[in-house]
Amino acid sequence: MAGKEYSKTFCVYPWMHQVATPVGNVNFCCISERTFVRHDDGRPVDLATDSFEAAWNTNYMRDIRKKMLCGDPVKGCETCYEQEKIGKRSYRESHNEEWYSRLGKSEIESRVEDSRKKDFIVDKPPVYLDLRLGNLCNLKCRMCNPYNSIMIHKEWQELDQQTAGEYSNFWAKYNMKVGTVSKWYESENFWSDVEKYIPHLKKVYMTGGEPTLIESNYRFLDLCREKGYANKIELFFNLNFTNMSDKFIEQLSHFKWTSINASIDGFGSTNEYIRGSSKWDICDKNINKLLSKQISTIGLGFSPVIQIYNILNITSLLDYIESLIMKYNHDILIDFLYCFTPEFLDMESLPRAIKLEAKKKILEWAENSRLMRRKSEKSFFIKNSVESLLTRLEQTLEHENSEKIRDFMGYTNTLDQKRNQNFAQALPELARMLNESGY
Repeated sequence: MAGKEYSKTFCVYPWMHQVATPVGNVNFCCISERTFVRHDDGRPVDLATDSFEAAWNTNYMRDIRKKMLCGDPVKGCETCYEQEKIGKRSYRESHNEEWYSRLGKSEIESRVEDSRKKDFIVDKPPVYLDLRLGNLCNLKCRMCNPYNSIMIHKEWQELDQQTAGEYSNFWAKYNMKVGTVSKWYESENFWSDVEKYIPHLKKVYMTGGEPTLIESNYRFLDLCREKGYANKIELFFNLNFTNMSDKFIEQLSHFKWTSINASIDGFGSTNEYIRGSSKWDICDKNINKLLSKQISTIGLGFSPVIQIYNILNITSLLDYIESLIMKYNHDILIDFLYCFTPEFLDMESLPRAIKLEAKKKILEWAENSRLMRRKSEKSFFIKNSVESLLTRLEQTLEHENSEKIRDFMGYTNTLDQKRNQNFAQALPELARMLNESGY
């Protein structure tokens, strides 16, 4: 359903959505980088002591709504702006279409217009929550950070001790530091707030951390069932597929619909290398386990993060997904994400020769793939993903950045030594081409 486009920076989220970050701050979007809602006196909202409600109509949120209606850029929305530059359907565009369809044009425009009359205060509660209840995770993904994985947090502290603080100094260059993640999600204040929101919710996004390991997620699912609202709520998970218990799958059956995005960034050993501690045979087994159950209220998608590590072999993962679609006659959504941060993992910095090779591989795959020729409601995403990747490769051909590639190599070698991995063995083609380019 097409809705009113108030401006080129307008997004529905600040009018109907809130995010609880792994550290207990509140944000207006999970993609918003290094931003969080503040009280009017400048203090960050902290869900250990504050309420979701306290974050809903702060001056910070009202200013974001005002800027979006005026078409001004909003700090934190840079990822969407970058996606739109390369022709990738941005989160902003997807969210707008999704929520105009879910809530209806009149409801969205009512929220917006009423807020305009009230100095950008929104009287109605959110209908979509993004709950990241801590950083418990069993993986150490190379593009992730301590706030989203307790394993990375532990590894960071060990590396910092081994290098006398040099590891932290390296990350400071990219505005990242190690911090603590408290158990704010055990606060009864927080759960009281969540209970008030449940009757209004249409959708809940749960990630972390790894959602299947976080006990507070099960507490939330149980609460929705106890209150009688589970069958009115849609769920959305990002899962690394290292754990797929029957208990988890059974919980999902009580909800209206569940979308599961597989956080898988490569096929086989590539995924194992990028997502430290991940075992491909276990991931493959769990993916097949879920698909074989043929549950009509669960949809599966893949959202690989395009980065230096997988730029030359992402097509192997696409082949794997295509084989699953054929095996189970089950439509699977494929939507690329882009690693813009940390900047030294962004493929933009790569030498021209590697980008040309990546472009060649993607073009060859697209020409031969049945996925690119299929006609389904989800076919748009893979086509848009492939086209945007080709555009970005072309637009950045001459953007080689030697300093960032040297940082990439230093970071890679540091983790290889710590994890007993080997870049040249795991990704031989990439290693060879970087070596030929002087790295």
